Amino acid sequence: MKFKRLDGLAEPICQESASESCESCGLLQQQIVELTSCVAEAREVRDRVLTELEEMTALETSLREKTQALVRSNQELDQFASVAAHDLQEPLHSILVFLDLLRVKCGNRLDANGLSIVNRVRSAAIRMQEQIQGLLVYSRLDAPSSQCEMVPLGPLCEDIIASLQGKIEEFGGAVVVQELPAIQGDSIHFRQLFQNLIQNGLKFHRPGQPPMVKVSGRVITDRRWRGAGPPRRLCQVDISDQGIGIPSEYHHKIFDMFQRLHRKDEYAGVGIGLALCQRIVN
Repeated sequence: MKFKRLDGLAEPICQESASESCESCGLLQQQIVELTSCVAEAREVRDRVLTELEEMTALETSLREKTQALVRSNQELDQFASVAAHDLQEPLHSILVFLDLLRVKCGNRLDANGLSIVNRVRSAAIRMQEQIQGLLVYSRLDAPSSQCEMVPLGPLCEDIIASLQGKIEEFGGAVVVQELPAIQGDSIHFRQLFQNLIQNGLKFHRPGQPPMVKVSGRVITDRRWRGAGPPRRLCQVDISDQGIGIPSEYHHKIFDMFQRLHRKDEYAGVGIGLALCQRIVN
């Protein structure tokens, strides 16, 4: 096969060059098809990523709004508890004052049944007053604290024991405090935590057996630590006693507010101590 040049001369066509040219065209077409397919896949991936980003943004916005609503709700609930407790304490105080006046001024005109009723009303009012005060303390535990500092637990516990010395002597018991480290936190919250736990150990003792409460602590390594740097050091505090204990079937209730497992004539209290302890620790 030949082609004619402009000068009129004929020249044969190279069959190999034509064949190579066709192969190159076919390869180029194949590459174009593959590139087009890659572009289409890239667009699909981009569209999916954009859709997921939009969904994540919407979820983040919804989560932020719900978090803000929850914070507002908790603030309103704490404010309500605080205001309600304050408003309830005043009439309760008046009730107790008038009951005392009634016993003083009219006690000689009341029979045994009448005096019993007055005393029962007074006991109920005092119990409600204690519950309100406990509710106030509980509602204030989440308030921001500016007293985060290194707290030596040893002197703190010794001070608590000194304040409980009357109860310790009344029960004929003892509180033994071993060496304790200093840890960072709110000293007021730590005092509430240790005092409630030590008081429980003294109060819930076996009949006829003097209570013995032991407080010990040690520094341990946090084996769950996965962050950069050396493992965190934690303080483990153990408070043990030889008391009556809590049956396993009631373990899920021990941190509930105002939850009591015994009659008030058996053990005093309003059932808020362990709820306070759990909230402080959390």
